[in-house]
Amino acid sequence: MINPRFTATVAALALTALTLAGCSSDEPPAAANDDSTPAVEISDEAQAALDRAYEGVGSTLEDLEPATPPEGVNFYVMSCGEQVPTCSTPAAAMVDAARSAGWNAQIVDGRLNPEGFATAIRQAIAGGADVLVPVGIGCGAAASAFAEAKAAGVTIVGGGGVDDCDPKVWDSERLWLENPVAPTIFHTIGHVKAEYAFGKSDGDVKAIVLNQSTNVWGGWITEAFEGRLEELGGGEVVEVIDVSDPEIADGSYLQKVTSALLANPEVNTLTVPTDGMLTTGLAAAITQAGYADQLTVIGVWGSEGAIDMIREGQPGITATVGVAQVWEAWGSIDTAIRILNGQDPAYIGQSIQVVDQDRNLPESGPYDGSIDWKSKFLEAWGK
Repeated sequence: MINPRFTATVAALALTALTLAGCSSDEPPAAANDDSTPAVEISDEAQAALDRAYEGVGSTLEDLEPATPPEGVNFYVMSCGEQVPTCSTPAAAMVDAARSAGWNAQIVDGRLNPEGFATAIRQAIAGGADVLVPVGIGCGAAASAFAEAKAAGVTIVGGGGVDDCDPKVWDSERLWLENPVAPTIFHTIGHVKAEYAFGKSDGDVKAIVLNQSTNVWGGWITEAFEGRLEELGGGEVVEVIDVSDPEIADGSYLQKVTSALLANPEVNTLTVPTDGMLTTGLAAAITQAGYADQLTVIGVWGSEGAIDMIREGQPGITATVGVAQVWEAWGSIDTAIRILNGQDPAYIGQSIQVVDQDRNLPESGPYDGSIDWKSKFLEAWGK
C-alpha cells in the first residue's frame, strides 16, 4: 500500500486514510494508461508530486457502525443550482440515497445566487421538511433562511459546505476523515491541485487561480494551492480572480478570465474551483482565445461532463480533481440518519485523486471513488 502523503509532515495519515491504489479488493476505476510517466522527461521532484496527485487519499469505510433510518422522514435537498452538474448530480444522488433509506425526498433549486438559496430553503420549510441538506453552499451564504429552518425544527446537515454561521446553526457538517492531510477536504483539493500543477510544469508553475468567492470553501482551495506551491518551491500564482455564483450563472466571469490570460502571456496553469465552469463555457472560451495548448487546466469534482471532455480529448480542460460526489452525497444521508438517532456522525471518507487522460479515468460516468461504498452504507442501514 502506498502512503498517500502530500508532505513529509503527514505520515500519521497512513493509519487512517488509504491510498486508492490498494484500499479495497474491489476493482478500481479503469485507467487509460497504467504508466504515469509523462510524455516528456521531468525531474524526480516533479514526478513525485505528480504521483502523489494521482494516488490520492480516501478511506475503506470498514468501521462504519450500524444506523437504522427512522421512518416517515420528509427529506429535502437544496441544490446550489440545477443548471450546473456539480450541483445537480449530488442533489439527485441524495434523493436516491434518501429513498433507499425509506424516506420521502425531493429537490429545491438554489439557482446559484443567495436569493435563490434563501427561497429554496423556505420552500423546504413550507413543504414540511424534517431534514434539509444544502449542496455546495455554506451556512453564511443564506444565514437568515437557515436560522428560520432551524427555528422551524428542521434538522440541517451539510452537503459539501461548512457551517460558517456565528453562532453555528446546522446540526452537523458532513465529516470526511478523522486525521486528514489538510484541515478540510477543500484544503486537500487545493493541495492535490498544486501537486499536479507542479508535476505537469516540471516545477515551474505560473498560475491564474479562479477563486470561488460566494462560499468560504473557495478561499480555502485557493489558500491551500498557494501554500503547497510555496512548500514545493517551484511556482507562483500570477493572479487570483474572484468569481461569484451569480457570475458563474450568467457567464459574466468569462471576460475576466480571457482578459487575465491576455495580460499574462507567461501563464501555463489555470485552476478552476468547479468543473461546472468548464462544461458550461469556460473550456470553449479558453479554446477560442487560443490558450488551450498552452495551459494545464485543472477542474474540481470529477463530474460526468468534465470526465467525458477529458476522455474525448476536448481542448480547454486537462484534468479534474475527482471527488467522489455520489459517495459523499450518500454520506450526507448517513450523517442525517445518525443525527436523527442521536448518534455521532461517521467519517464518510470519500476518495480524492486527480483524473486525466493518463490515469484514473473511469470507463463511463463521473468519478465514483475506489470502493463499493454503496453496499457499505446499505449494510449499515440494514437495507
